[in-house]
Amino acid sequence: MKKILPFAAWVTVVGVVIAPATIGLAADKVNYSGKYSADPSTVKSGVETDSTLEVFQNEDGIVVTRLELGQRTTSHCPLNGSEGDYTSPGGVSGKCKAQIKAKNLILESVVVTQPQPTTTVRVHTKERWQLSADGKSLTIMSDVDFPDVRWDISTAVAGDMSGKRKYTRTGNP
Repeated sequence: MKKILPFAAWVTVVGVVIAPATIGLAADKVNYSGKYSADPSTVKSGVETDSTLEVFQNEDGIVVTRLELGQRTTSHCPLNGSEGDYTSPGGVSGKCKAQIKAKNLILESVVVTQPQPTTTVRVHTKERWQLSADGKSLTIMSDVDFPDVRWDISTAVAGDMSGKRKYTRTGNP
């Protein structure tokens, strides 16, 4: 004769099986909070030698403070798909958002520049952040494009702005 477990027993069995899987997923979530210093060998120009990041992450978003060329900028990028306030390393204000995909942090920002008095151009930057397994190094891949400019010109100009940059963790927040 088959025994049928009562509902309470099924709930207990399901909870025992599912709860550890949920806890495991939470443990896999990468936290980028920390202080980082740029590896000088990954800087394209010899001018920019001092570049640091201070990152604070919680379940709502990422706050990134950059110090580049003596200028400090702070951006607040929500993780819920909405837009937050972004400031480019050059001091131009814009909007940003963040999302975690697998073990990568994706930061997207858009700023509007005015290269000529009668022209405005949006600069779209997508950064893919990847933290090493030991948490000691951060690699940021940047892709830049200009949605308001012909694709061939956008590609040519963006090539100089896109690239990979490595940082070393120097401390915790």
